[in-house]
Formats: sequence, C-alpha cells, structure tokens
Amino acid sequence: MKTAIIFGSSGGIGHQFVEYCLAQYEHVFACTRQSQSFKTIDKEGKGKLHLMQLDPSSETELQLFSEYLAGREFNVQLMINACGLLHDDSTHIAPEKKIEDFNAESFEAVIKANALITPLIAKHLLSHLNKGAKKCQSTGVFASLSARVGSIGDNYLGGWYSYRASKAALNQIIKTLSIEASRRFKNSAVVAIHPGTTDTHLSEPFQANVPAEKLFTPEYAIKKMMAVIENVTLDDSGKFYAWDGSLIQW
Repeated sequence: MKTAIIFGSSGGIGHQFVEYCLAQYEHVFACTRQSQSFKTIDKEGKGKLHLMQLDPSSETELQLFSEYLAGREFNVQLMINACGLLHDDSTHIAPEKKIEDFNAESFEAVIKANALITPLIAKHLLSHLNKGAKKCQSTGVFASLSARVGSIGDNYLGGWYSYRASKAALNQIIKTLSIEASRRFKNSAVVAIHPGTTDTHLSEPFQANVPAEKLFTPEYAIKKMMAVIENVTLDDSGKFYAWDGSLIQW
C-alpha cells in the first residue's frame, strides 16, 4: 500500500506530480480545493488515484483527512505540497516592482498561500508519513515547493517583496520542522525544493525574458525534482534543493 499524497494537484506542477507518482506508488491522493479532472491519465497498470477536494488551509478538513488515513492501511512514504500563489488577476495580486506597489492585503494573501499550508499539513499528517516510512523501513519524504527568490543570500535583484518574503518564511518553517522531525519523526526527511521556471499558469506572465532552455515543461521539471526527492536520505533533511539537485543557500 505504498502511498503518496500531493497537495495542489490541480496546478500545472501538482498535476504532473500526480501523474508521475501513479506510475510509482500503489495509491496516490490528489488533494486540491477545486474539483479536478485527470482524464488524460492512462491508469492501466498504475496505482489507484484518490481525488480529494480538500482545503489545506482548513485544520478541520486536514484533521478529517488524518482520521481517514488512521483507520486504513495506507503506508504514506511521500508527501508533497505544490500549493503556491504568485499572482491573481481576480484580486489584482502581482509581484511588486517597487515598494510603492506593496499592498497589505495582497501580502497577507501571498503569505497565507505560500507559508501557512506547509506547517498545517505537517501538524496533522506528518505522523502518518513517519508511520508509513517506519513500517516499510524507508525514508519518508515531506517536500514543499519553494523558490530561489525566497533565498535571502541569493537576492541580488530586489523587488517581489511579498513572494520573496513568503518563500523565505516557508524556508524557515522547513528548516525548523526538519530539526523537530529529527527528534520526533525519525524516519522522515523534510526538504524544500525549487522547480526552476516551469511553463505553467503561475509563471506565464513572466516568461518573456526567460531563455528557451531555462523554461521547463512540467514533465521535465517533475522528472528532475523526483530524481532529487527519490534520493533524499535522513541526512538530507532540512536542505533547500534546486531542481537539478544542487543546494540553494537560505
């Protein structure tokens, strides 16, 4: 009953994580706030897909999901948070080019989308990952999508105040959670990973100046990230990886 849980599965990257994991795991939970369709997936010979309409910012819904898992023999060995927000035309959220563009409401929305969900998922579900990994004598991996622009040490261009701050906050949460996991969830590694610039709705308005060889298809980005994730050991917990396996400074 090798199981993967993907949050943000209706997004371009999350959807592709689900497709990849269906070929590798017996059960894949695809979790998102929205109704979703995976009609393009050829399920023959692959794992069982569980579509979960779930708000990962709701503790009530996460607790109910945790209770559901507790009563069943799912051996969770992978948990990925692919949720994120960079821009939203309906609420006029966009990366700031200058400080005068900063908006408190937009900042709060971006922080909530990019930094709040990971600790809530961990609060309610990390114990299931640890239990499944222990049972299978493997390393359970909890990975959250971060971004290179969240690195304080790698910030040379400025701008994008809200998005940078939200990913920097996420990185601190990942690092802190990894320290606690080493004491309490000893079969689980916690990492952040940067997917590179991927051709999805999230990056679409910002692709004009991206060289063709640096703009990845979702399929390529997931293949590269999973090559990193699948080789994570307990000694790697608390690291911030790029898509190619190189380390990014916090």
